[in-house]
Amino acid sequence: MYMAKKRLQILISTLLLTAVTLSAQGYKIGINAPDFAGKQIIIAEYFTSRMVPKDTLDLNILGTGTFSGEEAFDGGLYVLYFDQGHFFDFMIGDDQEFKIRVDSTDFTKLTKFEGSEDNQLFFKYKSFLSEKRTAQQGFAQGLKDTSSAKDSARIRKEIDALNLEMKDFTNNMIDSNPDLFVTTFLKAMKEVKAPKEVLVGTDRQKDSIQYMYYKNHYFDYFNISDLRLLHTPIYEPKIKTFINRVAFQHPDSLIVSVDFLLEKSRSDEALFRYMLITLFNNFAESKMMGMDKVYFHIAQKYYIPEATWSSPEFIEELKQNYEKTKLTFIGNTAPNFVLKRLPKDHFIMAQMDTAIKRDPHIGSDFFMYQVKAEFTLIYFWEADCGHCKKSTPALYEVFEKYKDQGVQVIAVHVINSVEGKEKWVNFVNEYEIYDWINCWSPYNNDFRNSYNLNSFPQLFLLDKDKIIKAKNISAEQADSILENLIETK
Repeated sequence: MYMAKKRLQILISTLLLTAVTLSAQGYKIGINAPDFAGKQIIIAEYFTSRMVPKDTLDLNILGTGTFSGEEAFDGGLYVLYFDQGHFFDFMIGDDQEFKIRVDSTDFTKLTKFEGSEDNQLFFKYKSFLSEKRTAQQGFAQGLKDTSSAKDSARIRKEIDALNLEMKDFTNNMIDSNPDLFVTTFLKAMKEVKAPKEVLVGTDRQKDSIQYMYYKNHYFDYFNISDLRLLHTPIYEPKIKTFINRVAFQHPDSLIVSVDFLLEKSRSDEALFRYMLITLFNNFAESKMMGMDKVYFHIAQKYYIPEATWSSPEFIEELKQNYEKTKLTFIGNTAPNFVLKRLPKDHFIMAQMDTAIKRDPHIGSDFFMYQVKAEFTLIYFWEADCGHCKKSTPALYEVFEKYKDQGVQVIAVHVINSVEGKEKWVNFVNEYEIYDWINCWSPYNNDFRNSYNLNSFPQLFLLDKDKIIKAKNISAEQADSILENLIETK
């Protein structure tokens, strides 16, 4: 009997403890806002820069009420919305049971929080910032109005002192409250600067040191793994600035950066999903050459195996597109293939002999790799294509500019019919493009698959080892890239 009673007491205690724990996991936010009595108000969360409504509350005739729910909010920056002209940001951290006394006369200075240290400090910070920004505006106007060098120097000195005061205030708040979300938020907004002692050498060397320091320390104050920061307007700009401006804008370097961000975001399923979708879309939409390598890296390593929310049809399409594209990523060795080269004499003789012009068997086979050159331009084109008619003469001018510096053009005519050959021969003769390697593949179109050719013209630039340095470029772009490569060789 005693043992049964004891077990019952333990069971009741366990149930009570569980109930208390579950209750603590929810939220309970009391509102006292007499200026908005009888109105419906909204709590909305930030999801990056977007605001998503999370709960509504009808205030009574005294302007009071309580937001409550059994499931806790994700921590972050939230908005208390009254109407279009009245709303303000506040914080939700680990403690989600507190009260807000709202005074619409001045939300920042007069609104009070009970039971939320995060918000007490956050509003203290906002009030301080508001005062100092007013002072900054006064100094800026003073600089604008004065014509005295002495006054300008004095005002600039006061501006420096004000900036230092603001920096010290923020740092003191951070140092004094290491465990609060407001500290995480304020730290995340800090900018990284290289210490003066590391900036040595010429101006150019200093710029390089500054950049490398900034890149390597970019996330010193910003915790990528903290889901709460995703629920603020600062998370997405921080990530996108890093990936599009701070990281080296080269596919191989960006792959390293992408892996770093995605692995850091695995701390939370929602954070990982956001990061994967954001980076995947970022490189899908990129107009920069070579970013398809980063896009398909994300697809292969993360999206295809882990994006369970995506449709099977899209995943299958993604796999097929990867197979079509993977051979021609920037930095890969270009696919080799067999072509039939037509000599200069053939084009000249064909002007007077229609039978020769239409003969598909003339020429000698060669592998693309057999062409030895410092730089090789592979140009896929057709004589009857409107864009090709403009780009081919332009590319020939680029070739003539650089041919004495080891540049060769493999001009592949992609139409392998007799009629196509006739138009091709006529075009080469009209523009006297005799010193290119003019070739075609009269018996198959395998190269179309290897180079994922869906439209024409298409131009690839290879180095002496047949590594792809650029692709899908215009003649003008080829000119610029070749000039840079030859200068830095």
